[in-house]
Amino acid sequence: MRTEKATMSAEQVVGFLTERLRSGRLLGSVIEKRVLEFPTEFLAEVVLNDGTKLEDAKSLADAVQDELREKGVELDSIVRTQWDVDTVKKVAGNELPGLPAGPAGLLFQCILRSGGRTQDVWVDVTSPAYQALRPLGGTDQALENSVRDFLRHRLSVGGPGYWDPIRDSRLELDARAAQYLRWRPYQQLKRSVDRALRSLEDARRFLQCFNRTGKKASGNFNGVLEELAGPGGAIARGEQVPTSNYQLYELLLDTEKKELETYYMQRLAEARETWPELEREFAQVLAA
Repeated sequence: MRTEKATMSAEQVVGFLTERLRSGRLLGSVIEKRVLEFPTEFLAEVVLNDGTKLEDAKSLADAVQDELREKGVELDSIVRTQWDVDTVKKVAGNELPGLPAGPAGLLFQCILRSGGRTQDVWVDVTSPAYQALRPLGGTDQALENSVRDFLRHRLSVGGPGYWDPIRDSRLELDARAAQYLRWRPYQQLKRSVDRALRSLEDARRFLQCFNRTGKKASGNFNGVLEELAGPGGAIARGEQVPTSNYQLYELLLDTEKKELETYYMQRLAEARETWPELEREFAQVLAA
């Protein structure tokens, strides 16, 4: 718990951490660092571009935590490295050296790379996931591309929910993950936002929908989803497809949901600034 001695701001904690990284000759390997302030502690996240520096950076972060604790400041830290997906290949059987125990569906062996460090990981594609991905192409190459996208998506998540492939080297690509890869919900919903506000006439049609329902254009985002253009794309025979924007929205990660809502509010603000007549025509819909 923080005490009365804890008078540092988040900016000061960043400065303190930066100085320690510099003195430890690790700052050149840092591509991102941030500190968030909570009621009882700070949370620091440091992202590296070279996995060979990971253990040193974690040790330094532990030392910084101890130093700050002596000053009455509680700091928790996340130190991770940025991984690229180097290779993905389908393999037969599950009797491979170093393969973690577990049931195997369609099995893919993958190599991640971060600077001078590589890490083997394995991805099991379940039978329901394979059926969901078949419309994207049933070849090994198509499946390898889907597994590559799956890994990139998992690696893109930071914060407390990040995936550490060193600690957890086996993943399952299940039906839900396959639906995400099949329908690309974030991209679909973002395109729907763009289409709704790409011109003055499009914006008018979009806002008129809120006039009819009595909802606010900047209120509950579920109401916004109802007025955006719905799911689209080619459909394979017998395929189960999302039938509403809300179903697409539920496929998103929590971070993506926040990003999408922020993007919508930015686009709406831009439309109001570009076409000020919207403020007069839809005053009630646009009211806070």
